[in-house]
Amino acid sequence: MNSNQALADRLAIYLAAYKHYVEIKSKARLLDVAIFGESFARDLAEIVFDYKDLVNLNLETNFPAVDLGSAAAGCAIQVTITSSTTKIVETQRKFFEHRLDCTYSRLKFIILTDKQKTYESQQIIRAHGAFSFDPDQDIYDLGDLFKILVAAADPAKFNAFYRRLEIELGSAIRPYLLGADQPGQHLRDLFDAHDVRTTEAVQALKPFGMTRAIYANNMSIAEVCSRDLIQYVAEQFWVSGEWIDGTYAHIYNGGPGAEKGTDWRRSLRGAYELVKHASSNGERLGLIIPAGLSLRDMEAFEDVVDHNARDYEHFFLIARKTNDFFVDSFRLVISDPLRYRGCRDGIFLLFVAAEIYEIETREKTYINVYEAPRAQLLSCDMGDKFLVDLYRSSQLIRNHKDFVYSEEGVLKATQELPSRLAPLLQANLTEFVDRHSSSLPAAIVFP
Repeated sequence: MNSNQALADRLAIYLAAYKHYVEIKSKARLLDVAIFGESFARDLAEIVFDYKDLVNLNLETNFPAVDLGSAAAGCAIQVTITSSTTKIVETQRKFFEHRLDCTYSRLKFIILTDKQKTYESQQIIRAHGAFSFDPDQDIYDLGDLFKILVAAADPAKFNAFYRRLEIELGSAIRPYLLGADQPGQHLRDLFDAHDVRTTEAVQALKPFGMTRAIYANNMSIAEVCSRDLIQYVAEQFWVSGEWIDGTYAHIYNGGPGAEKGTDWRRSLRGAYELVKHASSNGERLGLIIPAGLSLRDMEAFEDVVDHNARDYEHFFLIARKTNDFFVDSFRLVISDPLRYRGCRDGIFLLFVAAEIYEIETREKTYINVYEAPRAQLLSCDMGDKFLVDLYRSSQLIRNHKDFVYSEEGVLKATQELPSRLAPLLQANLTEFVDRHSSSLPAAIVFP
C-alpha cells in the first residue's frame, strides 16, 4: 500500500467518524453549525479548492446568506447541515436580496451531512448576469471533498487535510467517539446515582418526547437529548449541561448553582442573604468537612490556600431540595479552602445568620455539619463524583446550634465557637441590627 493510499484510508475513517458525530448532534438539535462547522469547512475548502484568501464572514457579524468568502476567486460558500432543495433556494434568495452577486459570481455549498442525490427544482437560479450556479458541480458534501482529494493524489493536500481532521477529532469530537451514546449514559448515571425511578424519569421527561421504550436504551436516550431536555435536567440536579452532552468531563463544570461572590464571608449581611435565599427556596443547608477535623481545632493551623499543597483541605456548603423527579438534588453552593481563616470566619457568620433567620421567621433553621473522607471530597471537587455520593458517604456530626444558638431571644455562643471571633461577630451583628430590626438580639453572649 503506497503512502497516498494509506492516507486516503485514514481520511475515510476520520470523515466517517466526523459525519457520525454531526448526524448524532444535529438529530438531537445540539449542533450549532454557525459556531462549529464554519472554521472547519473553511480550512478544508482552502485545501481542496486552493483558495488563499478564504475568510469566515461571520466572525464580526452575522453575515447574510453565506458563511465564507474568497474575494480573489469571486466565490462565496454556505456551510450547512441541511441538504434540502429548500435550503439551496432560500440561500440563493437571500444571496440576491442582499446583492452579494455583485461581489461573488459563484456560490458553493458544503454540507456536513449527506447531500441529496439530485437538485432538480426550477426555483434554483443557475445563471443571473455574471453569476452561474450548477447544482451538480457547486454542492458538496464531505464525501465529494474526499473524492476531489483522491483524484488529485497530491501528498501535500492529503497531509494537510489529514492534520486538520485530526485536530478536529482531538479537540471537538473524540470524546463522543468513545461512545456516541454518551448523553444517554450520563443521564443514566445521574438518575441511578440519585435513585430516580423509571416511572418518575419518563414522566418528568415526557414533554421532551421521552417514553419507556426510549428510556430502555442509552442510544435512544442520547438521540432524544435535545438542548432543552439537557438544560432542564441540568437545572433539576444542579449539574453541568456540558457534562451531560459530553463536552466536559467535570460534572459541575462552570459551577451551576455556586455562590458567585464572597459576601457570605465578608459580612453578616452577605451570610444572611445566602441563608435567606436557600431557605426561601425550600433548601436545607449542610456543611461537609474532611473527617477527623474540628472547626475549632483548625484555629491552630496556618493558612493553606494552594490546591496542590499536601495539607490543603477544603469544605463544601451544599443545599438539598426535592426536585421534579421526586428525589433530593444537591446544589454546590460553596467550595473553598477550610484552612483559610477568612473562610472559616465566613462559616461562623453563616451559623449566626441561620439563627437570626430563625428568630425573624420563627421557622426552625439548621445548617447541619457532616464529615466525609478526604478522598471523597477531593474526587467530588475534581468533578468525578456526584454530590449525592459525597453526601451519602458522609456522617452527620453536629449542626450550627452547637456553635451558636438563641435562647429566650438572646444569641449565645458555645465553647465550640472560637473566642477570637467575639469582636468580629459582634461588630457584624451590630451593623446588621442597625440596618434591619431593633427587635433582634443586639449582642452575642460568649461563655
